[in-house]
Amino acid sequence: MIKLSKYFISQLFPLLTVLVLVKNGQAQQDNLVTYPQLGLSFEIPEGWSGQEIDNGYLMGSDTTPGFILVTTHDLTTISAIQKELSQKFEIGPNSKFFPVGAFETIDSKTVGNTFTGTISGTNAKAFICGVLNVYGLGLTIISAASEGLFSNSLREKSLEVAKSAYFENPDLETENSINYSEAKDWVKKFSNCRLTYMESHTSYGTGGYGKKVKIDLCGQGYFNHSAYNSLSVSGGGYNGGYGSNTNGAGTWTMIEQNGDVILRLTFNSGEVYEYTVTIDHNDKTFLNGKRYFRVYSGKYGPNCG
Repeated sequence: MIKLSKYFISQLFPLLTVLVLVKNGQAQQDNLVTYPQLGLSFEIPEGWSGQEIDNGYLMGSDTTPGFILVTTHDLTTISAIQKELSQKFEIGPNSKFFPVGAFETIDSKTVGNTFTGTISGTNAKAFICGVLNVYGLGLTIISAASEGLFSNSLREKSLEVAKSAYFENPDLETENSINYSEAKDWVKKFSNCRLTYMESHTSYGTGGYGKKVKIDLCGQGYFNHSAYNSLSVSGGGYNGGYGSNTNGAGTWTMIEQNGDVILRLTFNSGEVYEYTVTIDHNDKTFLNGKRYFRVYSGKYGPNCG
């Protein structure tokens, strides 16, 4: 779930059209949407369809005009969410919203507000609510439509999504646990592991993640790597994301340097990335001080085939 860019905002309405067209095809049919690596889930309203996109999770209906977009935020208190919802936000030169009235307290963990403004120069109306997650990243739910088509039904459907939100402490980083004191032990711990970094954004004007990085550390010694931001996709020293063969994007190892353990990625192009690796007392992983989720198998696991 990535932050909203100017390009993305201009594409929201076309994307919604596509979403409705694939309602009986590729769109999500199961109402429950889960992100176990984040410890969160939510439900798609009955009669709606949804699909994950680069900038979040988009939902649409063939009977209710507008869209619902779910992104994330890293605000840690209700008062911080209230502050964000009381301010205007800008998405681009022709896309900005202003709050109308005071924020609304939906329940103990959810507040919302109504906004009016423009999307790519077209008059629009939105209802935005923030859901607090005491374990980590919370949810931002944006329902919007052109001004004349925004309805209370759309608003209520977005609140259904908010009320369905479920959070738990992510429990994906205890697998493959070993005692590690030397670099070779860290190699064992991180073999056949996906490291995922998702940079959150506190502004409701730009939504959730600003950047997403995936690093697959394969037991054969090679790695795959991709990095996404709001405007482009890149993969370190190469274009296009994951490696296309058994050599992946390059090779990886762990080394000891001045008392630190360093993850070294050597891309096939010759470019080298180095990260200082630390694990806290809760078994959470950090590269250069930034939190990475560690997953070993399943849908969110590494691509090491």
